[in-house]
Amino acid sequence: MSAQTSYSRLQAVAYAGMIYALAPRDIASRAAEGDIAFGIAVSRGSDPDTQVVPGGATGFMGISVRALDQEGVANTGAIQYDDEETVAVMRSGYIWAVCPTGCVPGDVVNYVDATGVLDSGAAVAGETSLDNAQWETTTAAGEIGLISLTSQPTTAGV
Repeated sequence: MSAQTSYSRLQAVAYAGMIYALAPRDIASRAAEGDIAFGIAVSRGSDPDTQVVPGGATGFMGISVRALDQEGVANTGAIQYDDEETVAVMRSGYIWAVCPTGCVPGDVVNYVDATGVLDSGAAVAGETSLDNAQWETTTAAGEIGLISLTSQPTTAGV
C-alpha cells in the first residue's frame, strides 16, 4: 500500500536554492557564520577561507544551495543551514530563488547586503548588484525564478 494517497494538482516548480538541471556548475563548501537560508547571496565571513555569512557588502561568494538533509532537521521546521553547519555555495551555474519584486528574462540580479535576499533591478544603497548574473524566467512578485550565475563580480549600490 502506498504511503502517499493523494497528490496536489499544482506541484511547485521548484524551491529556493534548488539546482536547475544538470548544467555545469561550481559549488564550494564553507561553514555557516550564523543561520543561512536557502537561495540567498552569501559572502566571505570572519575567516574568509572557511566561513560565509548571509548577504555582505563585500566578498560575495555565491548563492546558498538547498540541502535535503537541512529541511526541518529534528522536526524543528527550520529550513536553513544553522550556525557552523556546512553550506553548499553555488559560485556559477543555474539556481532557483525567490524574486520579491518580479522579473523577466535578462533582468539583472541584486541582493540586500544585510540579508542576502535576491531581487531584480539595479542595486541601490544597501544592495549589491551581481554583474555576471541574470534572471532567466518571467516571474511574478514573490514567486520562484531561475538565476544564471556565471562568476562573482559585484557592484555596490549607490
